[in-house]
Amino acid sequence: MTADAESIPLLVTLGHSGDGMFNLRFPPEYRDEILSLLDDNGIEHGTTMEFSAGTDLAIEAVKFLGAGGGLVAISLMIKTFVQRHNGKRVILKRGEFKIEVAGFSEKKTEQFLQTMATEQAQRDAEWRRVVGKMPVDEND
Repeated sequence: MTADAESIPLLVTLGHSGDGMFNLRFPPEYRDEILSLLDDNGIEHGTTMEFSAGTDLAIEAVKFLGAGGGLVAISLMIKTFVQRHNGKRVILKRGEFKIEVAGFSEKKTEQFLQTMATEQAQRDAEWRRVVGKMPVDEND
């Protein structure tokens, strides 16, 4: 998953159950810029590794709620990234669903991110439900 002369992919995937985060995947040549934009927008994040992904993939776990206004801050971060790369298509993608962000639509991007936040919240709630019903080991 590398950028070409005309497009830059930004893939959004669900995070680990219970962590309230999702993963932003992007070509590694944009790593410093994206990390800086996340910091500039007050978005909590942390680098994560996925050994099966290969070496052509950078992954940053991004907190979608909390400091920095959550989804609005992430949307603004994406907007700034798109504006910096005017002339290239930035493609937000999750599974088969994708948005081409050339000409940036803040509303469409926020809707996309809200869908992700809802899915992650459902996953987290299910995780808490399952963990809450696990038997307790009395020897702990």
